[in-house]
Amino acid sequence: MSRTNKVEIILNHHAGNGHAQSACRKVTKFLDQINLNYEIHATKTDGDGVRIAKILANQQVPNVKIVVIGGDGTLNQCVNGIKQSNFPNTPLGYIPGGSGNDFSRGIKLKIKNPVHLMQAILSLEQPRPIDIGQATGPNFSHYFINNIGIGFDASTVYYTNHSARKEFLNKLRLGTLSYLTNLLKAITRQPAFKLDVDYDEQYKHFDSAYIVVATNHPYFGGGFAIDPTANPFNHHLNLVVVKKITGLTFAKLLTKLLTDGSHLQDKNVWHIERTDFTLHSSPKQFGQMDGEELDKHNFDLHFQVDQHLFWLPVSAE
Repeated sequence: MSRTNKVEIILNHHAGNGHAQSACRKVTKFLDQINLNYEIHATKTDGDGVRIAKILANQQVPNVKIVVIGGDGTLNQCVNGIKQSNFPNTPLGYIPGGSGNDFSRGIKLKIKNPVHLMQAILSLEQPRPIDIGQATGPNFSHYFINNIGIGFDASTVYYTNHSARKEFLNKLRLGTLSYLTNLLKAITRQPAFKLDVDYDEQYKHFDSAYIVVATNHPYFGGGFAIDPTANPFNHHLNLVVVKKITGLTFAKLLTKLLTDGSHLQDKNVWHIERTDFTLHSSPKQFGQMDGEELDKHNFDLHFQVDQHLFWLPVSAE
């Protein structure tokens, strides 16, 4: 293994309904066995991931690796904390512990065992650059690791996060089922809305947008491929817009989206891949970023691709 004197662990022990906590216990037992110093920094309230990651990045202690154990939302916060620090290129290690884990799925992280993953993280001599997205607006500036959604997907996230069944299904490792059941609820409640897209000096208007997802890799909602062509190593972001349709037509399109990804060829779906684009939506809609709620807004956001360094054993192949 390469020289690492200490591991700073940022832990969301609530993530995955205890899955992250379990992973952390296994990892720290291993670190004790090899006599490697570590410290656990537990997130307790919303925003702690940003605050803790920023503090740790600013310390810039040699031969120390920062490792996040939690879900996609926890990793999102830590990336944003690093980017706000005086050392925005500080690498992050990551051990998935959430209910969806779309980021690890999107980058094709093959190692599932948390101890084996920690061993791989410690052995890496150079961090790996992975694409992330950045969204900026009049009152908004954030990085995202997975995607930002407006409308139907975001409504599904809202209903999932406020569902009485979410905790029960997470205990059974059925977080994706929780998302799917609330997706059906969103079908009856999500209205169409207006959307304008500016890209490459071109303009596209939608009178009845329904699903809008700007994404860094294929997945959302715990494994559903909203855009199978997206790639977190090609230095582009993808945008998928689905028009409002009803009845059997929508049922068929939704089946394609949830199964084989052939929805991108449907006439009611519009798709681009670019380094940047701008979205304007109205009236107010639910939004989500990496599975976390953005409340209801008129969204006016510019999206562009960025990168961050990760201590992760992945490649573009």
